[in-house]
Amino acid sequence: MSSSDSHPLVSVVVPVYNSEKYICRCLDSILGQTYPNIEVVCVDDGSSDDSAAILDRYSVQDPARVIVVHQVNAGAAAARNNGVALACGKYLTFADNDDWLDADFVGELLEAALSSGADVVCSGYRRPDESGKIVLEAKPRPDDEWGPYVAEAAWAKLYRTDFIRDNHIEFLSTNILEDLYFSLPAVELANKVEVIRYCGYNWFWNTQSVSNTNQRTSEGLQFEQTLDALLSLMGEKGISFTPILLHYFVRLVAWFLLFTRKGDGWSTSHNNLQHYIGWLDMNVPSWRNDSYAKPAHPTGDAMANRLAVFLFAKHPKVFAAALKCYGLIG
Repeated sequence: MSSSDSHPLVSVVVPVYNSEKYICRCLDSILGQTYPNIEVVCVDDGSSDDSAAILDRYSVQDPARVIVVHQVNAGAAAARNNGVALACGKYLTFADNDDWLDADFVGELLEAALSSGADVVCSGYRRPDESGKIVLEAKPRPDDEWGPYVAEAAWAKLYRTDFIRDNHIEFLSTNILEDLYFSLPAVELANKVEVIRYCGYNWFWNTQSVSNTNQRTSEGLQFEQTLDALLSLMGEKGISFTPILLHYFVRLVAWFLLFTRKGDGWSTSHNNLQHYIGWLDMNVPSWRNDSYAKPAHPTGDAMANRLAVFLFAKHPKVFAAALKCYGLIG
């Protein structure tokens, strides 16, 4: 696969685990891109279903563009890190094995990268369900304060490969928000980040798992481990605690408390509330002065998120009451 300055090779890294039902849709969307100079790096993370055989068939059919490696099950983070190491493209992006890309996804993001010279290009995403109904769509605007962070995951972005490797940016093997260990430093360390008002990544909403998500408990989730790792990484890489990053951590805690509320029950949720307030007091001592914790800010974030952080940071008793009531809804 040849590469040039005007038509560089783009690598799409896909970690695969037991996705026989959806992997063909994902791969077909990548191989069907309107931008032709693409390779797809598939890392089979020890699948026990037919995923490995499906990947091998794609590799045989299109060996120039489909690279497949099989590893003993080690988790999505290890699979993505392996994929990044194998990527030959000047630029790289990610797709999860049950998601898919619009046909112009790579072309749109690459055009933005080439025209701006950005190390990272950030775009939006939509959430289609089994029937094709769009449950949610998030499309950032270049001037939004929250624009670079609309998609917290590593996907829906394009990265210059040498930038990622030179800065030793990688994924973290925890079981919640592990993408942030990659996507957040990528945005913060980039010489230039380009935010485009485009939505071409389809983050599949599996309706069969919605009830489980609604009942997610905090038990066993390595949330604090992820927070601690992010703080440590920021220190190692000299990433300053800017006002927007301070807000980022406050927002993460508020989100986690709401995310786990229904499954936890009020007693556990209340204990978590007190625990993570203590964590913020110790690690982000000025969090109550979050300058972005306002109903109108940060621009580009959803209103529900802005209100949650506003109440959490500025009116904690009201937030606690709202959290208690939230568990009774639905």
